Amino acid sequence: MSARQRWLTARPIAHRGLHNAPRGVIENSLSAGKAAVAGNFAVECDVQISADGEARVFHDFELQRLTGQNGRVDAQMSGKLGEIALQGSDDRIPTLDQLLSAIAAKTPLICEIKSRFDGDMRLAERAARR
Repeated sequence: MSARQRWLTARPIAHRGLHNAPRGVIENSLSAGKAAVAGNFAVECDVQISADGEARVFHDFELQRLTGQNGRVDAQMSGKLGEIALQGSDDRIPTLDQLLSAIAAKTPLICEIKSRFDGDMRLAERAARR
C-alpha cells in the first residue's frame, strides 16, 4: 500500500459515525461524527442531495426510518431537512458542511454519494468541492 493510501487503514472507520441509538447518538448525525473523533475513528457518512441542491448527510432515500416523517430526502428543501429531528436524539439532519465543521479535519472522512444512477452529478461535484 502506498503512503497516499495509508490514511484509509491507519485507524478503524466508524460506519455512519460512531453511533449508538440507545444512547441517543444516531447514525450520520453530528453527535456520531464527534463521537468517532473522540474515539480516534475515521468517519464514513452518506450524502444525499436536497431538492434545492444542498448536500445533506443521511443514509436512506426515505425519511421514515430515522425521523418518523414521510417523504424522500431529495424532495425536501434543505432548510426543512435541517429542522427535522433524528428520532431519539436532539440532532437534526446535518449538511455536509456542518459535519465537516464538527469533525474539524481531526479525522479522515469518507463520503458515500447516494445516487439515483440517473447521470445527475451535482451532488458528487458539490461534495468534491468541500
